[in-house]
Amino acid sequence: MMRKYVKIMVLALLMVGLVSGSAFAAATLNAGNSSAASELISPTVDYVVPSIPNAYQPNGSVAGSSVLRVSLTNGLFATGTLDICLGAVSQGTGAVAASGLYADITVGAGTPLGAGVGPYTLSATAGCAGAPAAGLVGVSLPAGSLAGTIMTMTVDNKNLPGDTNVYATAPVLTVKDQFSLEFTPVTSVITFASGMKLLSTGGLAAVTTSKFNFDILSDETIVNKVPTSNAATTCVPDAAGTGTFKFTATPGAGYNFSGIAAATGFAYQINNAGGAVIDVAITTAKAAATGNVIPGGVGLIICGSSATAATKLAAGHNQFVLVVDGATVLTPRTYTIGAATVTGAPMLAAARNLMATATGWSWVIDSSQYYVPLVGSSAAAGRETYIKLQSKNVAAGANGVSIAILANDGTTVATWTGTITAGTPLTITGAQLVAAATAAGKVVDGAAGFAAIVTVNAPEADVFAYANMVDAAGAKRIPMKTVAGTISE
Repeated sequence: MMRKYVKIMVLALLMVGLVSGSAFAAATLNAGNSSAASELISPTVDYVVPSIPNAYQPNGSVAGSSVLRVSLTNGLFATGTLDICLGAVSQGTGAVAASGLYADITVGAGTPLGAGVGPYTLSATAGCAGAPAAGLVGVSLPAGSLAGTIMTMTVDNKNLPGDTNVYATAPVLTVKDQFSLEFTPVTSVITFASGMKLLSTGGLAAVTTSKFNFDILSDETIVNKVPTSNAATTCVPDAAGTGTFKFTATPGAGYNFSGIAAATGFAYQINNAGGAVIDVAITTAKAAATGNVIPGGVGLIICGSSATAATKLAAGHNQFVLVVDGATVLTPRTYTIGAATVTGAPMLAAARNLMATATGWSWVIDSSQYYVPLVGSSAAAGRETYIKLQSKNVAAGANGVSIAILANDGTTVATWTGTITAGTPLTITGAQLVAAATAAGKVVDGAAGFAAIVTVNAPEADVFAYANMVDAAGAKRIPMKTVAGTISE
């Protein structure tokens, strides 16, 4: 009895070995695994893949009259026929299905396929003309395919699916994003010395611009891509890519374009080593500076995605620039930057965001700032406003005061200035602010009231701010709100 069990076990082990051996052997298919830029793929028209070199090798003999089903995932064959070729000689042919998803190739009765022969080539050219050099043509990727889409090809035995002598699968093409944006946001300081009308970055002198470097990166390893003038490791002015990109500057939530130069407020500087500044007009009435396409002949610098930081620096980065008018009192704010590709030549696809919209500019103040929501002044009505400021800061040059007055036309170019003596209250009246607005050629309504922004050249922890309005009904406290929204009492 024991001998019987041993025989059974030995036979079982032999069978496992045989099965295991056949399971790990299989036919092979090399379908090229090419790549295509997502920027080339239209949302409405299928993308025809250029010639696909391929090599197919069965694992064993495939008898004549066998039917090979060649199918695609995330791809379509053009209508017509497919041949399996040995060199330029057809070994079998079959029609492409109406769906375009597969073709059934019947191996010729007198041309069986062999494991030791080949490799074979799949071809859509009649009778294998030009195969294997011509490769497989007439394969298309569905419209709207996004980065990460992989087209695969499978060869199988139609009548015996999974036949290891026949079955093979391989990637044909991978969709990748060619372009991306790389930048470091900037923080600019609204300087007190300029009357809160200019900006300083990194401790440099106050200017009308707030700008930062950016690089457009191109994956030059993609086989089918938008043409550029550079290689994978270089950064060069790119005439070929001109007209490819558009950029958008948008104020952060609750902010606007107040103080931004209306005609030249959003600009691109190509090559900060001395390239041209390209001004793109925006207006303060717009919600965003949109549709700003790099104009022709600019030579935007594009870097290969493998370019080093040193290479990018040597080439000179592109820059995004916001320009202020130099006359308007500025307030802390943020602006986001958006970048997208442009529909049309040299691209085919719909506009694609190069990145999620991110904060590009942050403007902060080097002082304390308070918002006074209502300042009234009317001798006829017996109404007057009193703003009282004190400071405990004794540093030289500290405690300067600048009050931006919101005029009837919505501008804040009218200001009142003064200085707090440390430890001594400074009183500013509504009448003084009305007079300052009038001197600046602006109109405010003292009877109805107007708003003002108080800036003190000292840390907020050192400043004490208070305001009230007195009229026939008595005195009323006016809340003075900080930039962060905290009410100072």
